[in-house]
Order: sequence, then structure tokens, then C-alpha cells
Amino acid sequence: MEKIIFHIDVNSAFLSWSALKLLENGYKKDIRNEISVVSGFQSKRNGIVVASSIPAKKIGIKTTMKLTDAYKIYKDLIVTHPDKEYYKKCSNKMINYLKQLFPIYEQFSIDECFVDYTSMKKLYGDEIKFAYKLKDDIYNKFGFTVNIGIGNNKLLAKMASDFEKPNKVHTLYKNEIKEKMWPLKIEDLFMAGKKTCLKLRSLSINTIGDLANYNEDVIVKIFKKQGKMLYDYANGIDDSLVINSYDDRKGIGYSKTLEEDIIDKSIIYKELNNFSIKISNELKERKIYSKTIVVTIRYSSFQTFNHQMKLVNSTNLSEEIFKYSKSLFNNLWNREPIRLIGLRVTDFSSNNDIQLSLFDENNKVIKDKEIDKLVDIINKKFGNETIKKGIK
Repeated sequence: MEKIIFHIDVNSAFLSWSALKLLENGYKKDIRNEISVVSGFQSKRNGIVVASSIPAKKIGIKTTMKLTDAYKIYKDLIVTHPDKEYYKKCSNKMINYLKQLFPIYEQFSIDECFVDYTSMKKLYGDEIKFAYKLKDDIYNKFGFTVNIGIGNNKLLAKMASDFEKPNKVHTLYKNEIKEKMWPLKIEDLFMAGKKTCLKLRSLSINTIGDLANYNEDVIVKIFKKQGKMLYDYANGIDDSLVINSYDDRKGIGYSKTLEEDIIDKSIIYKELNNFSIKISNELKERKIYSKTIVVTIRYSSFQTFNHQMKLVNSTNLSEEIFKYSKSLFNNLWNREPIRLIGLRVTDFSSNNDIQLSLFDENNKVIKDKEIDKLVDIINKKFGNETIKKGIK
């Protein structure tokens, strides 16, 4: 039986949620229907448009544009600033509602979520009819619209939800790939960054179909691991599961907006190492272990992506968390400039029973635990920065 996956994506989330907040506070206009944007403050580095209304987009005001340039296009532009706490509140309302309906869900970011509908079809019926009902219910309950993409895996569902917006339901089943996905320009492929697409176009790969039908060995030789991933995606291949692991109440995490957009991997490694140490300390203080690690990247284009790994053995060791976070980062990064990096752990337990083997690295965990204990004792006695493990 083929899987049925939903990708639920809030339309222009930050603008929609900002509009709701203004209406709640007595503002007379719904800024979703006006020439409006959500932007950071001009006096700071983040004076950039992070969301724009449909009327604003129609006159050329787009995401990532400087606010000063947006004003040049329309001097009476309505500007509101991000409110992370309010956005989180709106997001939680939707996610908590979805939790009541579906046992298998995965929050992909603050404004999007995957749902495994496969086992629920017997209960709720035809997936397309239910998706339309779900879309309308979300609007009636919470006041904002969503797109719902339906596919046989997470990739296809994600691609489908990016078709025509707003307030739509789209399908992209495996038998629809050639018709619906292959004609799209290569830039529309999930995880295909700007620089990568320029290089692909230099090979006369202009559409997703061009890539899907290209010589796989050549693509892998040129683009390495990223090439294999993109080639598989172009052919609709994605074996990743919908995993219930993204829950702020059960997670420990850190993120940092960088002072400038970064392409230097060593700087990112340094941040991941710092996060790993902080997370490890919190886990040890709470006497718990984590089995799932999630890395978040936000590019200079403001596109945000998460990648996660479920571990064989739970851990609270900074060295292990750092090692796995580096692996996740390397698999996720598309070589575009990075604006924000984040690391979080979830899926907690009170023990870390280790599956030992004479032939794997798990035996090393015992030694690492003893080293970590020694480092902790020294730092507690003489200060947190007294001794640190090196970055490998």
C-alpha cells in the first residue's frame, strides 16, 4: 500500500499572523488585502522584507528585498514588525489541533507540518476530500489559510503544497511526477539552491525533468552527495519518515542569527560545537538523554530547512551531539550563504542503554562518558571555560 502524506503550509505565515494580531488589537484593515510587508527594523541588519502581501507582490515587493527599496516602489507601504511569540502562539494552535486528528505528524518549521495520512484513510475517507475539509476547518477555527500538498512521500507532498497559492489543495502522486513536476524549472526543486541551479543550467539542465533524465553518475561526480540527493528528488525518490519529534515542550535547542551571511563551514562548526556543549550541560543537569538531533539552516534568502537524525543510542555527550550535528549539517547544506544556524535535541529518556558491539564505535561511548565527567568536574570547580574538547 502506497503511503499518503500531507504537507500543510500556512500561506504567507508571518504576514497572516501579523494581520490577525492587528485585527485583534482593533486595526481596521486586514493587511493581507493591502500593500503591506513584515520587515525587521531599518536601523538594524534585519531591515529586510520577510513577508509580503499578495497586492505587494503584484507591484514587485518581494521577500528578501531591503525595506528602503520597498518604500521606493510604494511610499505608503504598510509595515509591521515580526512578533515571534505571537507567531509561536498561532503555530501551536494549529499543531495542537493536528495532534488531535493525526497520531503521526512532524512539525517541519513554525509554519509547516507533515502528516502521515496512510492509516487514517480508513477513518477519515478519501484524502483529497478530507484535505479540503481540513483546510477550511483551519481557516474557520484560526483565521488563516493553508495550502495542503498530498503525495506518496514527504518530498512529493512538499512540492505539491508549493503549487498555486493561496488556500489550495494539490496532489503530486508518483504517477503524476512526469506531468506535474518534471516541466517545472530546476529552481523549483526542493533543496536546489541558486548557485547549484546556475551550475545545473550550464549543463543544459533547465527543468526538473532534465535532471531526472540526466546521467546519474555525471551528476554525482560533479555535485557529490548533494548531486545524489537532487537526482533522487527529481525522480520523486524520498524514503524519509514522518517522525513525531518536533515538540518545543520536549526539546532543548539553540539557534543564532549570524552577523553576516556565512559560507565558511568552520564558523558553522564552531557554533554547532558551542550549541552541543550547552545542550549537553542541560541534558546532564536534568539527568536525561536524547535520541533525536535536529539541525536548522536559514539561508540569506530566508528559506529555512531542518534535517534530523534518530540515534541508535540515546546520548547526552557533547562530543556525540556535535559529531551528529556536523553530519546533519553537511547533508543539509546546499552551499548557499547561511543567515541562521540552529541545533536542537528531542525524544528524551531517563537512560541510555548502549548496544555494544566488538565491531562498531559504540564501545567508545563508555570512555567518552568518563572523559565528559572529568571535564564537567574540572569546569564546575574552576569555571565553565577552564577546559574544552577540541573541534574535530
